[in-house]
Amino acid sequence: MLMKKAGILLGLYAVLLAGCHPIGTNSNPKEALPSLITLTCNPNFTMEACEDVEFEDPVEIGIVIEAINKAERIAGILDYSVEYKMSLTDADGSLTKYDFSIGKDPKQSALLVNHEDTHVGYSIPIEDANKVRKLIQSHTD
Repeated sequence: MLMKKAGILLGLYAVLLAGCHPIGTNSNPKEALPSLITLTCNPNFTMEACEDVEFEDPVEIGIVIEAINKAERIAGILDYSVEYKMSLTDADGSLTKYDFSIGKDPKQSALLVNHEDTHVGYSIPIEDANKVRKLIQSHTD
């Protein structure tokens, strides 16, 4: 009797897990990447020189998306300056917008804040922030 109940529970668990799998998930992550990432300088940010940047190359876009995916939520209330307005444009033209501050210091993480919830910030690890800094520099030198 106990084995029968365990079997039923295991079966229900498997059905629940299968039901939680997102429908229409793209098996090719490259196709899910945005087609364009635009960094637009905040004219009110005067701490460092700034130039607008666009990333269209899938490899460069992948580096930026990897950095975003590794970002960790910051606890507490945010008090920050916006260096860039970041726009991710998908192939269908839909936009995701962020406030993005990265600076030039290779010992600092970067800050990312989604426009849908400006009360929550995310810290991009130093190693990934430096990869993005290098990309920005390659487009502004």
